[in-house]
Amino acid sequence: MLKRVLRASVSFLLVLALAGLFSHSFFIVRGVDEASSSVGEADVAVRQAFNATLDAERAGANVSGLILRLNEAGGILAEAEIALGNGNSSEAASKAGQCIGIAQSVKSDADVLKASALDEAQTVFWASLTFSVVSITAFAVVLMLVWRWFKRGYVRKMLGMKPEVASDEA
Repeated sequence: MLKRVLRASVSFLLVLALAGLFSHSFFIVRGVDEASSSVGEADVAVRQAFNATLDAERAGANVSGLILRLNEAGGILAEAEIALGNGNSSEAASKAGQCIGIAQSVKSDADVLKASALDEAQTVFWASLTFSVVSITAFAVVLMLVWRWFKRGYVRKMLGMKPEVASDEA
């Protein structure tokens, strides 16, 4: 009977050890998967921030400050990928979270700068159009006034001339 209890106890401990071994690796794999997905999300966030910054630059916005922050996010993303490669999933997830925060901030700021640059460009366009119309109108009015002044002078000169009679003396 003691052998049965001992055998059952050893079998139970062996099954428990195997279950612990597999569950531990399951949780480690799960942690690596979560860290890997976090790093992937950070990569996507950095790409979106880069594209938003590029769009803002194309719209004419000054994006030098955004580029510095985007470089910072890229550096943190690289650190997260290195930590993930080294098996440090908690550090990788932490760095990925920091990177996502910076990238989302850059993206929102880039969107605001783009909208501001487009509004400013539209304002400049309408100001230029208004200035052009006013300038053309003023030029036309001045041209007409100068033409009338010369016309009046020419008419006076013509009316003040005395006709000369030509004689055929040969």
